[in-house]
Amino acid sequence: MNVVSRAVERNPHRPVAAGDLRNWTFVAAIQIGTTICVPLFALGGQLGSHQRFLDLIPAVLFGAAIVFALASLTGFVGLKARVPTAILVRQTFGDVGAKLVAAILIFTLFGWFGIQTEVLAHSVQALLQPELGITLNSTLMTVLAGALMSSTAIIGFRALGKLAYVAVPLLLCVIAVPSWIAVTTHDVGPILRAPSVDTPYSFGLVVSIVSGGYMVAVAIAPDITRFLSSSRDNLIGMFVSFGIAYPVLLLLSSMLAVIYGSGDLIAIMISAGVGLPALAVIILATWTSNDKNLYESALSLSALFPQVERWKLTAVAAVLGTALAAANIFEYFLPALIFLGIVIAPVAGVYVVDFAFDAGRYRQGAPSEGLRSAPFVAWIVGSGVGVMTLPASSYGLGMLTLTSIPTVDAILCAALAHSFFCGFLKPRFYRKQTS
Repeated sequence: MNVVSRAVERNPHRPVAAGDLRNWTFVAAIQIGTTICVPLFALGGQLGSHQRFLDLIPAVLFGAAIVFALASLTGFVGLKARVPTAILVRQTFGDVGAKLVAAILIFTLFGWFGIQTEVLAHSVQALLQPELGITLNSTLMTVLAGALMSSTAIIGFRALGKLAYVAVPLLLCVIAVPSWIAVTTHDVGPILRAPSVDTPYSFGLVVSIVSGGYMVAVAIAPDITRFLSSSRDNLIGMFVSFGIAYPVLLLLSSMLAVIYGSGDLIAIMISAGVGLPALAVIILATWTSNDKNLYESALSLSALFPQVERWKLTAVAAVLGTALAAANIFEYFLPALIFLGIVIAPVAGVYVVDFAFDAGRYRQGAPSEGLRSAPFVAWIVGSGVGVMTLPASSYGLGMLTLTSIPTVDAILCAALAHSFFCGFLKPRFYRKQTS
């Protein structure tokens, strides 16, 4: 019991101890484990059907490079400040502003947990019925899946890392099997050179999809990087995660979707003759992804309920997320999450700039203000630009086109606005005060 008690991470606000520090493999394992999930294959299938595979490669690599660059910046802030995203946000926006940001983050992370849990339950059912003739109650399966995935998240970052270290090699091995079977049993050259079966996506749209979907993870990267030993570990970990693993896995899933004519992971695995091993892939993939979702949602909840221990907040988050999954939210909630990603993305741009101008504000135990208006306005500016550049089909306004990547538009505009506030307005204010 004492061993379990010591293992459980109770207070996310305590300083990171020397014994908690990890190398780059820690962040790489967690991020890669989060990347390998059922939605990744669905995304790969979508891209593969809308773009010739050989044309897809440079766009995916460029989109992943954007994610790597931005995640390295936010990860660096977490490494230097040694505090989770919730505290970074509190120091940036003040106590009042942080509560609003935390509420949006919590809602988004709950949603992703619910969606992935729902997809897991349906995928397991789809595999058990044809392979073993077993039919399970959907609600029971969802509850069991939620309980399983919450167990390690309740413990904290130690269990998070250990699960990733075990799961990621297994996931990579099992994913390699259908890829090898596909390459050795098909004449892949003509298939991969063939034009897309659906309306082709532009280069910019592919880059937008690849990079935009990861902006929430970029914003909350400090939750994990605060445990890294050095800036070198942050850079290597992010490069391995987003510069190598993410584009390779996405391209592999696209290739499989093109070869087998489906973006459905279950259909691909059954076609490759590895239906039952697919069950392990789906469970492990969803577990590693949702483990991180729950852990980070609890850290955000701690901004609203600082007196409650983190593991208790994780348990509450697991119950609420599982309830969303049991309510079959996938069809209705996904568009809202895409929209919320636009709102969350500029948070990262604001706190990176604010840290660059005043790193002392982010030291452990530094006092926070009630509401910091300049960062708050910069966030609103960035979010507004993101909504204006987001296509109307994704619940945006579609009024502008800047970089063609709405989430990047939002981050850059928020960062530029706050840089202006910090570099121009603030010095002028100080000169007036001292004159």
